Amino acid sequence: SVRLRAGVEPLHSRCCAEHFSPEMSAETKFNADGYVHRTRKYDDLLDGKANYKGSLNFSAYQQGRDEQYLGVNGKNYYAKPWGNDSSNVQAVLNGPAYWKRVYYRENIAKRFWEEDQKAQKAEDAEAAKSASPMKKSASAPVLERLSDVPPADAYQGIKDSMKPFAERQGKPRIRAMQHGERLDFHNTLGHKYHMKAGGKNLTWDVSKQTHRSTPNEMKWILSNYFRTDTQAVLAGAGSEPNLHK
Repeated sequence: SVRLRAGVEPLHSRCCAEHFSPEMSAETKFNADGYVHRTRKYDDLLDGKANYKGSLNFSAYQQGRDEQYLGVNGKNYYAKPWGNDSSNVQAVLNGPAYWKRVYYRENIAKRFWEEDQKAQKAEDAEAAKSASPMKKSASAPVLERLSDVPPADAYQGIKDSMKPFAERQGKPRIRAMQHGERLDFHNTLGHKYHMKAGGKNLTWDVSKQTHRSTPNEMKWILSNYFRTDTQAVLAGAGSEPNLHK
């Protein structure tokens, strides 16, 4: 997880280390568990923003790193979804969300490689400390030697082709904002006064000077400043084509 400062243990790690006494009330435990989950999600959000910057779709990012979807159960690797994973149903009922999940899918082979590297370094360090370290035979199987290069992502080809779709589809269709330009009704929801009928584009004669937005419209306009992908939205990602021709 991303650390706020070098060498500082994540908050959720310290919380998980605490043991709840039998006398602790259910409400206290509920609040403490909620704090653990919130800080875990916050760490995940920082990781996602570090990797995908202002184009992060946090929901798809979380789904793409779900252990059940990846086929990981503790130290066991099933190489297929298990448990309550919903990816198969999602692929049928909500195709766009499924492909976004695939785009953010973790390279699980790289994770295992990194864990093996750490275990190998720890083993080498322990052997170096011993008085008479046992050297491995020169005829040790080649398969036992870890590669210095992390394994390639088997889904990389799919991710590259789906990147425009995953980063643009479903985002608010707001044109790229100019420097210092603020969001208002006409540059975000102005299309509400446009319609197609009989092959013609019809436009209502609306007074921009006297227009007043509804409370719900104002909430939606302001919400675009507080998204995890606000940077991409204000850059006009939602108004760009999301498929290669």
